[in-house]
Amino acid sequence: MKSLAIHHVGYLKYMFLSLAILILLGLGWHLWQPFTLGSGEILFFNSGPEGAMVTDLSMVQFEGRETRWTLNAKSAIRARDDNVIIKQPHLEVYHNDGRKMEVTSSQGAVNNETRAVIFHGGVEAMDGPHNRLTTDWLRFDPNERILYTDQAFRLEGENVRMEGVGFVLNQETRILRVTSKVRVMFNEVLIKEGGAWGS
Repeated sequence: MKSLAIHHVGYLKYMFLSLAILILLGLGWHLWQPFTLGSGEILFFNSGPEGAMVTDLSMVQFEGRETRWTLNAKSAIRARDDNVIIKQPHLEVYHNDGRKMEVTSSQGAVNNETRAVIFHGGVEAMDGPHNRLTTDWLRFDPNERILYTDQAFRLEGENVRMEGVGFVLNQETRILRVTSKVRVMFNEVLIKEGGAWGS
């Protein structure tokens, strides 16, 4: 009888050890999955009723193990056209060198299919401590990593100020193309006025 009890204790020991290993494997698998806080809320809007609302929305896009951009908003409501209307959006786009650009506005919208984000109402973009962009409307395309507007804008740097109407900024190449009515001031000296700018 004593050997039978010892034999059962051995099985229990291996059973608890196996259970602990399964828990650790499950935890490890969970931690290695991409972290996409908030994606469930956006996916919910694809089939949820019009007017469905969530608060404190967060979206994250990864490229491999690197965070490419994050979007936070105070609240989000599903619109009639299946887009998501967001209040007080705050976008952070991470450059390859580790720096980030931040975009904020009073309102915005997220396209459910493309994940493109439109900012409107007091749009402000900060790229580093000295570069500040202001406009009334701005679109961020996360697939092409392009910022675009067809509205009047002002871009202020440490020693330069640029104004114009419409631009396309490629986040990868850092090339800015201004559509029209460009005006560039360098240390308060006018360098260019009128026409387009960039390649």
